Amino acid sequence: MTFFLRASLTIAFIMASSGPVLAQSVSLVYNPAAPEDIRTTIEERLLDFRRAESALQAKRQARQASTIVTNLLNAYGYYAPTITSEVTETESRPKPTLKIDLGQRFTVDRAEVKFGTPKPSSKDISIIEEALPVKTGVPAIPAEIIDAERILSSTLKRQGYAFVKINERDVIGDKEAATLSVRYNVASGHKIRFGDMQMPDTIRTKRKYLQRLNSTQAGEVFDPEDLALFTSRLSETRLFSSSVVRLSDEPVSITEDGTHIHDVILELKERPRNTIAAGASFGTDEGFGVNAELTRRNLTRRGDTLIANATLAERLVGLDLVWRRPNELGYGKGVTYNAAISDENTDAFDQQLARIGAGLEIIKGPRVNYGFGIAGQYIRERTIERQDDFQTISGYAAMTLDYSDSLLDPRRGWRAEGRVAPSYAFSSESGDTPYLRAVGQGRAYLPLDSDARFVAAGRLRLGTLVGAEVQDVPAETRFYAGGGGSVRGYGFQAIGPFDAEDVPLGGRSLIDSSIEARWRYNNRIGVVAFVDAGNVSDEEYPRFENLRVGAGLGARYMTPAGPIRVDVGTPLNPSNRDEPIQLYISIGQAF
Repeated sequence: MTFFLRASLTIAFIMASSGPVLAQSVSLVYNPAAPEDIRTTIEERLLDFRRAESALQAKRQARQASTIVTNLLNAYGYYAPTITSEVTETESRPKPTLKIDLGQRFTVDRAEVKFGTPKPSSKDISIIEEALPVKTGVPAIPAEIIDAERILSSTLKRQGYAFVKINERDVIGDKEAATLSVRYNVASGHKIRFGDMQMPDTIRTKRKYLQRLNSTQAGEVFDPEDLALFTSRLSETRLFSSSVVRLSDEPVSITEDGTHIHDVILELKERPRNTIAAGASFGTDEGFGVNAELTRRNLTRRGDTLIANATLAERLVGLDLVWRRPNELGYGKGVTYNAAISDENTDAFDQQLARIGAGLEIIKGPRVNYGFGIAGQYIRERTIERQDDFQTISGYAAMTLDYSDSLLDPRRGWRAEGRVAPSYAFSSESGDTPYLRAVGQGRAYLPLDSDARFVAAGRLRLGTLVGAEVQDVPAETRFYAGGGGSVRGYGFQAIGPFDAEDVPLGGRSLIDSSIEARWRYNNRIGVVAFVDAGNVSDEEYPRFENLRVGAGLGARYMTPAGPIRVDVGTPLNPSNRDEPIQLYISIGQAF
C-alpha cells in the first residue's frame, strides 16, 4: 500500500518544534516498550489536561492526546503507529489512557533529485547527489528530509547556480514495507559567472579603491561566499552607512556553453565625512583633562581617514595627527602616517616633543593584525638636575590578537599585544646610545554566569629596556607605574625609583597587573571591585618582588560610547609619599 506524505512531513516537523508541557492527567501504556528518548518527549510535549470531570471530557482528552502523540511519533520516523484510547476509572474519576504501539520505523527507500530545464552539467549533478544527506536506508526523519533542501540549495549555489529554486518535494510512503521515497524538484537555473563591478555615480569613493576590496573576479564561477566577503569588506571600511552587493538582474552576456555572465552591482550610501568626538578625565593624581577628536573620512577618496586629536590637561597639552590609508597595498595592507607635538609636565620630567613617523598595518582578519614602522623624534627634556636635547630614530614591530567580544566593554574572551622597538638616541649630554624597548600585555575576561552579568577580568603587562642605562635614554622612554591606567590606589608615576628630592626616575623594567570582579546590576549600571599590583625596577628584566599593591571599588555607567568609569583606590603597602585615597574618572573599562 502506498500513500502520499507531503503534508504530514511538514505538520510533524512543526509539532515536534513546539515548546515542552507536562502530562499528568493522561496515562500512557507502551507495547512493546518505546525508546527512552521518545517516551520522555511524549511526556514533555503532551498538554497538561485538567482532571476530567466526566467520561465525555476524558474521551475528548484522549482524542486530543492521540493526535499529539501521532504527530510526535511521525517526527521520529514512525508513520504508522497504532494508538488506542480508553477511559478508566481512577479514584472515582474518569482518566484517559493511551495504548501506544510505535510500529516500524520508516527508512528511506529511494531519494532522488529531479532537475528542470536547464539542467546542471553532469559533473555538477554528481557533486549535488553526493552532497544529498537523505540516502537509501537512513531513518526517514522529517526534519532531516526538509533540511536536505537547504543543503541542496547551498551546494548548487557553491557550484555557480546563483538563482536556484527548490520546488515542493514529492514523498511517497509504503506502509507495508515501512519505507519512504523522496523526490526533490529543483530548478537550478543557468550557471553564473561574475562580470564587471558596477558602482553608483553618486559616491565620492574612487573605483580603484573599491576594486582593491573586490573579492569577485570577472570570469570566475559565482560563489555566494565571494559576495558575502565583498559585503563584509565594504562594511569594515566604515565609509558607508549601508552597503549591498548583488548580481545584476539580467545577464550582460552568455558564453558558448550557455553560462550567463552577471555584473556585480554595488548599492552604497556613504556616511557623513566628518565626525567630532569629545572626552574628559579626572584623577586626583593627574588632575582634570579634556580632549577633542576630529575624524575626516575619505580625504583623498581612497578610503583614507585623517584623525586629529587635541588634548588639554593639567599635565599635557598636545596634538596628534594620524593619517590612515587602509588597503593601500592591497586588501588588508594599509599605510599609516603620524605626527605629534606636545608639552608635558610631570613629577618625573618636563618635555617638549615633536614626532613624525610612518608604518605598515597588516590586517589578517577581525582578530589578528600586526605592523611595522619607523619614527623620528626631537625631545627637549628638563629635570631638576639637567636639561638635555634628544634626537631619536626608532623602528618597531607590533602585533595584536583580539578574541574578546567587545572593544569598549568586553565580557568574555582574551586579548594579547606586544611591541618591540629598537632605537638609537643622539643626546647633547649622554652621547649616542642604541637600545631596545619591548612591552607585552595580556588581558582575559571570564563570565561567571550564563548572561555575563558577573565577569572576572585580569591583566598582566611586562616591559623591558635593554642596551642602555636609564639616564642615557629620554625620560618618556623609561617605565613608570601608578595611576588610573596602571596600579590604582597610587598616584601617577608614584611606583619605582626616586631621587633624593622624591622625583620619579623611571626604570628599565616594568610589571603591573590587575584583577577585577565586575557585576552588571542592570543594563546601565555596573559595580567593580579590583586589586592591582606592580613594580618598576632599575634592572633590565621585570622583578616580581617588592610589588606595590592597591585595591578599591568602582562604578560604571554604560553609554553608547562605552562605560563611564569612576574608581576609588587605596594603597595596601604605601610608602611615606603615597596618599591614602586616589580617585579616577574616565571613559571605558580600566582594561
